[in-house]
Amino acid sequence: METERLILRLYKESDKDDLIKLFTDEVVMKHVDTGVFSQEKAEEIWLKLTENFYPNGVTTIYGVFDKIDDHYIGHAAIRPRPTNKNEWEISYMLRIEEWGKGFATEIAKRLVRFGFDELQLKAVYATVDTDNYASIRILEKVGMKHIRDEYDEQGKFYLYGITS
Repeated sequence: METERLILRLYKESDKDDLIKLFTDEVVMKHVDTGVFSQEKAEEIWLKLTENFYPNGVTTIYGVFDKIDDHYIGHAAIRPRPTNKNEWEISYMLRIEEWGKGFATEIAKRLVRFGFDELQLKAVYATVDTDNYASIRILEKVGMKHIRDEYDEQGKFYLYGITS
């Protein structure tokens, strides 16, 4: 899958260190899941991805790379929400060095289009922490609207969505 400047592709063994560095970066992971992953948890996620998900046909989790020189930009996915398998959500994480370049908006737009065009979804969602203003702006740029507030063990977060 491509955008103007990026390639979203399945991870290869040579990408392992990049993904683990991303998942173990405290700043990047501030608004992701329960926060920064330990080295061990990041390694577990890698194994789950490469030994379980990909071999069993889950192919909507991507490494994001620069089209020009193929350097690692970050991580992206479109997957069923853990709390509702009928609602698919997009997610993205970028290396700090890649923040502020418009890549997250580019990724989000492409994932939404993929959800509608390829997966034939009627709606695409995203969850975002209430204080993650940068991601809220990105979701709004791609046409998503605040649907409702939701809660989990970490507290309140927003559900955003867009319909086809």
